[in-house]
Amino acid sequence: MKTFDVLQAGSLLGEHRFVFDEAALGEWTTLFPEDAGCPVMPPAMLAMVVMRAFISIMRDRPPGNVHAGQQFELLRLPVLNERLVTRLRCQSKDLRNGRRWVTFNSETSDDGGELRFSGVMTTLWAA
Repeated sequence: MKTFDVLQAGSLLGEHRFVFDEAALGEWTTLFPEDAGCPVMPPAMLAMVVMRAFISIMRDRPPGNVHAGQQFELLRLPVLNERLVTRLRCQSKDLRNGRRWVTFNSETSDDGGELRFSGVMTTLWAA
């Protein structure tokens, strides 16, 4: 299990692949039909891509973590049928007032290695 003590600031935790194809857009537009037919990824979908990567990479995380915040920097929205890879790092970890805070950094690139968007997610770590 990836407990607070095991996480190392600056370490690469893993990577996750995602294809922005018709199937992925179809799943999205089931919830948000106004985004149907978009030739580029709807901006709100960035969070879904990163959270899928986080859940896949950190599947052995302790239960009870609290998602405290998330920010993104967008360089370019992916286009339909673009293949993406998200790399997740432990940016920092701090013990403040008896609480374990972990900040994660994500970078999502196309299959040629060009950065599309990045993000920072802060979590109150349970164990």
